[in-house]
Amino acid sequence: MSFTHDLPPSRTPTAIQALNGHLDLSNCDREQVQYPGTIMPHGVMLILASDDYRVLAASTNAGAWFKQDSENLLGGHLAQIVPTDVRQILEEGFAHLPEPSPSRYLGCFRTFHSEVQFDVFAHRSGEHFVLEFESLPAGAVQSSPIENFANIGECIKLLQTADTWRVGMKIATRELKRLGGFDSVIGVRFMPDGSGHAVAEAREAHFPAFFDMRFPRSDIPDPGRRQMLLMPVQYAPEHDYEPVPLVVADPELNSSQIDLGFSVLRSMSRMCSRYYLNMGSRSRLLLTLVDQGKLWGFLSCLSATPRQVPYADRLAYQSFAEMAALLLVEKEKAEQNLNALRAKRRITEAAAELSSVEGFPVALHGLPARLLGLMDLAGAALCLDKRITCAGVTPPEATIKALAVWLECQDSLFVTNQLPTLFELSADYKDRATGLIAARLMEPGQYLLGFRPEWVYEVRWAGDPRKPVELDTGSGEPRLTPRGSFEVWKETVRGTARPWHSYETEAMTDLQRALILAQYAEKRRVLRSLLERSNAELEAFAFIVSHDLQEPLRGIRNFSGFLRDRTGGRLEEHERTWIDTIMKLGGRMSDQIQALLQYSRAGQTIPEVRPVDINGLLNSVVEDLSVRIAETGARIEIKGPLPSLMCDPIRTAAVFENLITNAIKYNDSTEKRVEIGCLGGPEHTLYVRDNGIGITERHQEAIFTIFRRLHGRDEYGGGTGAGLTITRKHIEQQGGRLWLESTPGQGTTFFFTLDP
Repeated sequence: MSFTHDLPPSRTPTAIQALNGHLDLSNCDREQVQYPGTIMPHGVMLILASDDYRVLAASTNAGAWFKQDSENLLGGHLAQIVPTDVRQILEEGFAHLPEPSPSRYLGCFRTFHSEVQFDVFAHRSGEHFVLEFESLPAGAVQSSPIENFANIGECIKLLQTADTWRVGMKIATRELKRLGGFDSVIGVRFMPDGSGHAVAEAREAHFPAFFDMRFPRSDIPDPGRRQMLLMPVQYAPEHDYEPVPLVVADPELNSSQIDLGFSVLRSMSRMCSRYYLNMGSRSRLLLTLVDQGKLWGFLSCLSATPRQVPYADRLAYQSFAEMAALLLVEKEKAEQNLNALRAKRRITEAAAELSSVEGFPVALHGLPARLLGLMDLAGAALCLDKRITCAGVTPPEATIKALAVWLECQDSLFVTNQLPTLFELSADYKDRATGLIAARLMEPGQYLLGFRPEWVYEVRWAGDPRKPVELDTGSGEPRLTPRGSFEVWKETVRGTARPWHSYETEAMTDLQRALILAQYAEKRRVLRSLLERSNAELEAFAFIVSHDLQEPLRGIRNFSGFLRDRTGGRLEEHERTWIDTIMKLGGRMSDQIQALLQYSRAGQTIPEVRPVDINGLLNSVVEDLSVRIAETGARIEIKGPLPSLMCDPIRTAAVFENLITNAIKYNDSTEKRVEIGCLGGPEHTLYVRDNGIGITERHQEAIFTIFRRLHGRDEYGGGTGAGLTITRKHIEQQGGRLWLESTPGQGTTFFFTLDP
């Protein structure tokens, strides 16, 4: 490291160090640079009343520049200073000044008694007009606007050819130096921490070099940054000048309360002037580079000698800077987008491997090694089900396990380049895990981790970033001094990893999302496989139960019948009743086993969906039930035509058959009626309505419970009590739903939809 600092002779190191302990570094950030009360001496400023253009205040050099008595100017009128034709032009310009806005150029004029030509500017400041007369250099030859903008056009064409924004910045500094003849042009890009990095430089050999140096954030306090946005062109033909104060004629007007933020001649802060003098610059032209209202960087044009730059040239340079900012920002964003696109493309390829059901376990196991190729990492680890798979250079497994526990309290995507300051156990592994990007996966404790080692790098500061302080003789407050030396001050930075780019975190987020989806898909695949195996076992069990239980039941019923038939005459009445009960119970048990088998099959088989004409299907069902319908004398009314629907015809036929059978069965009306129709609408709600016994509200859900009956076993023809359970299963398997409305003693309507 090397550092020397030029101390003012009146300040001793001891005195400065004494101030360091109680310095409030925000003093400079609170300085109101727009209220200096002074201007630079190469022009004149007048403050005019907005109603009658009386001179309310003037810079003390007005009399010397205008060759008039200063006392007569204050309280006088604009007509005393400029000829009538010029005054009319200026007053017309005043009438079109918006508020607030930067100074507007009104023209180039002479005053009554002065032979000097002035570029004249004006802007509003509260209730006043600020009129500025900037003197033109004696004998200066101004470039024509056409020539200026032709040159700028050629420079823009060169900028457009740049492959990267850094190359573009080099072109901008080179061309600006060529056009303006400055001793040095420095291209500075603001860094995320607010410091400025000199990324390009074009200079004469005699001027100090600043390329690749960093300027601390405090070199441009907040007021200066605000002013850079307010006035994107800042110009000072001479830094070593004596500020010219404003004097006022109106006792109610305070010169230090006049806002000169938009002023061309506004005096620079003492600190800023001294800063540039310490750099070796006697004059400067600063052009701000802005991206959507935010500071992106700037071009600093410096000269070792005092130098006036005519307004016409400054205007051309401003246009160049505005176009350069658009191109440079666009090129930077294009580079970022290209990097993001490449990262996303690599992530997409990895996600495609994960989405392969057959290859998921292999792809998952190899993901840490694959991640090393996808991102700029030294090591990667996958924490999954208490098992850790590592690739590259990583901390020990014990540390990774502890890290996974700690990450449970962090964001689902956690990113840092200073892990040892947050997770103490990683402090011993800075060479492996100073940087961390961690993506939480589907289950707690599951993480995909990427590690970066400590990145030891050197920053070339333009002087010691730790500024000394001295007592401000004007205010008596401790404040920062301007940098006294710009000798290279090297700082070795430790304890951080390379920063994570936004496109890297976006790519990791995409991979995290793809991996979680793949995990869910794999979990569904495993569950589906287990379910299919379970269903197959259940189906086999159902068939075994059906066969193994039905056979003994048939034997019990048959032998009971034989016993009753052959010994009927020798049996007592109650003994014959016992045998009849055995046969009846055997039959009931056989029916229940058959119902269980049907219910099992209804839930296991996949519906075979196809377009079905419900009219034809319902006619077939009614025809199959014709004998039962004829025996009961029921009247079936089909409110058609019914729609064609996508459904499983066999399941749907079973639904209609059960609902119609129940409508006839649980009906004690002398004229049994069953109405079938469709309510229409997007869902095509079908219904079966009867005028039967009805169902009380408290029992309306119970009827769908298997083997649950609301009546005695022998009432209404008996039954197993599984019909409606199987019916609902058929409907739900097709993505539909079944519900009812009923009034006891008046009938029931079953509604159902089919939405496969």
